[in-house]
Amino acid sequence: MKKINLFLGIALLSLVVMSCGSSKEVAQPQNQPASMPCPNCTATKGDFKYLAQTVAESEYDIQSARIFAEQNARDGLQAMIESVVQRSVDQFTQQHRDGTDVKNIAKGTIQSVGVIKGKLKNTPVTCWDAQPSKLTPGKIAVYVCVEFSTEEVYNTVVETMSADKELKIDFKQEQYKNDFYKALEEYSNN
Repeated sequence: MKKINLFLGIALLSLVVMSCGSSKEVAQPQNQPASMPCPNCTATKGDFKYLAQTVAESEYDIQSARIFAEQNARDGLQAMIESVVQRSVDQFTQQHRDGTDVKNIAKGTIQSVGVIKGKLKNTPVTCWDAQPSKLTPGKIAVYVCVEFSTEEVYNTVVETMSADKELKIDFKQEQYKNDFYKALEEYSNN
């Protein structure tokens, strides 16, 4: 009987050892590329998009880093939009100076950018991600993407320029539309 119990004990012990070894995870290859954070956060003709990054010290700091990255993303998006609006207005005034009051157009540009800034404050985050930082080992990189419709930017400029009685006379919407999309394309290519 002792031999049977000893044999059953060894068999049971070997089953336990074998089952423990099979639960190990398979290691991923080290040279596999990490996934891109927010892969859809690239500029398109339909939307302005901006991806910002900050670094968190630990997992406990991710939310604070995300808030900071959101603000950076909105600031970057605002700078991008302002650049395109300024380029488009500059092109418009250079090409259509005949009777166009440059001073009033500049005033309208400032007003348009002010309206857009107000709308950007509440721009929702379309994507965010947190990954181990490659540049600073032991830290966590936090990515945030925000976007704003190109049509909304265009419409805001047109509405602002058209609302001003002095500008309405000088502002030709169809001519500006061509200049706006040309400036957007030039900005995207840089």
